[in-house]
Amino acid sequence: MSVRLLNIARTSLLAQRSALAIIGQNTANVETPGYVRQRPVLSALPGGAGSSGGGGVRLVDVQRLADELLIAQTRYQSGWLGQESATAEALGQVESIFTDLLDGGMSGRIEEMFDAWTDVGLEPTSAAARSQLVQRSELAASSIAARWQGLNDLRVEIDQRLSVMVEQANNLAAEIADANVRVAAAVSPSARNNLVSQRDELVNQLADLCGAEVIRQEDDVVDVVIGGLRIVELGQTTELSLVPDPGQPGMHLVQLGDITMGSALRGEMAGRLAVRDGLIPDYMAGLDTLAQTLADEVNAVHAAGWDLNGDAGGEFFTYDAGGAAASLRVREEIAADAFLIAASCDATASGDGTNALAIDDLRNSQILAGGTETFSQYAGDLVAEIGVDSAAAMIRLDGRQMLVDNLRQTQASRTGVSLDEEALDLIRYQQAYNASSRMVSVALEMMDEIIALK
Repeated sequence: MSVRLLNIARTSLLAQRSALAIIGQNTANVETPGYVRQRPVLSALPGGAGSSGGGGVRLVDVQRLADELLIAQTRYQSGWLGQESATAEALGQVESIFTDLLDGGMSGRIEEMFDAWTDVGLEPTSAAARSQLVQRSELAASSIAARWQGLNDLRVEIDQRLSVMVEQANNLAAEIADANVRVAAAVSPSARNNLVSQRDELVNQLADLCGAEVIRQEDDVVDVVIGGLRIVELGQTTELSLVPDPGQPGMHLVQLGDITMGSALRGEMAGRLAVRDGLIPDYMAGLDTLAQTLADEVNAVHAAGWDLNGDAGGEFFTYDAGGAAASLRVREEIAADAFLIAASCDATASGDGTNALAIDDLRNSQILAGGTETFSQYAGDLVAEIGVDSAAAMIRLDGRQMLVDNLRQTQASRTGVSLDEEALDLIRYQQAYNASSRMVSVALEMMDEIIALK
C-alpha cells in the first residue's frame, strides 16, 4: 500500500511540476505579441483501491487555447486594414503635393496669369506689363507641371517600395516554411504550441503585406495562400517577384511564381498598387486635360493677333502631345522677347490691346468638364477631388481599424494570458504539489511503521 502511495505521489509531483511550468510560460509571455495561452491537460492513471495498477496522474497534453475561426477572421480583416492604411498614406502624400499654402495653388496662378493679360490689354506697349505676363504665365505652367511631376515621382517611389515589400514577404514566407518543419518535428506539446504561435504571428505580418490566409494540414502544419495560390506549402515556398508592366513603362507587376497577382493581392501591396495604377493616373490625366485645354484656347486667340513688330502671334504656349502637363511652357521665343506677345487685333496698331483682353475673357469661359467649368474652377475641383478621396480613405481606415481592434480585443480575451487566471491556477497547482509532497512524507512514515512492526 505504501509503495503504491509513493508511486501516486511521484506521478502527481511530476504532473503538477509540469503544470506549474506551463503556468510560468504563460505568465512570462503575457506581453508577447501573438502568444496564445496554454493549459495543461491531466489524466488519471489506471489504479487505485482494489486495483493492481499503480494509479496516479500524468500530463497527457498541453492545450493551446486558440479560437481558429476568430484568428482567421482577424487575419482576413487585418489584410484589408493593411490595404486601407497604405491607400490612406499614399493619398496623404498626393494631397501634400497639391498643398497650396505657399504659392496660391494652380487656381491662383491661372488667375494671376489672366490678370497679367488684362494689364497688357490696358497697356499693350508696356515692357513691364509684358514681362510680368511672361513671368506669370510661366508660373501658371510650372504650377501644373510641378504637380504632374510630383505625382509621377510618387508613382516611381511606390514602385520602388514594392521591391522592399516583396523581399519582406519572401523572407516571411521562408520563415513560415521553416516554422512548419520545426512544428512537425517538435516532440513536446508545449514546444509545438510555442512554435505555432510564433508561426501565426509571421502569417499575420504576411497578411498585412499581401493578404495571406492559411490552409491547415496534418500535425499543425499550414499552407499559406495569396489569392488562392500557395506561397508556402509545407516546408517549401514559391517566391514573389516583380516583372515589368507592359502597359506602364517603368512600372512593375507582382508575380507569384510565373502568375501575375493583380487583384488577387490585398494588404499594403494592394493599397499602394491601387493608388499607383488607379487614382494617381486619373489625377495626372486631369492635369493633362487642364494644361492642354489652357494651351489650346490661349494659342487659338493668340495666333489670331499681332505682336509689336506687326507679325502674326502664333503659339503662346507649347507642349508635347504625349504629356501636356509635364511639358507645358511659354514658347521659347516669347519667353526671350516679350514684344512677340500678340496683344493687338490690328497689325498696324501697336497700341491696341483688344486681343490680350480677348485672351483674358477666356478666364470666364466654361470650357472644361463638359462645358460646365472654367480653368480655375476645374483646377480647384481637381484639388478638392483629391481632398475628398483622401478624407474618404481615412474614414474607411478608421472604420476598418475599429473593426480589427474589436476582433483583436475579443481574441485577446479568449486566447490571451490573464494574469488573474494564471495566479489562481498557480495557487491551485502549487497546493496540489504541496499535497503530493505531504503524501510522500505520509507514505514514508507508513513504511517506517510497517518495518518497525516486523
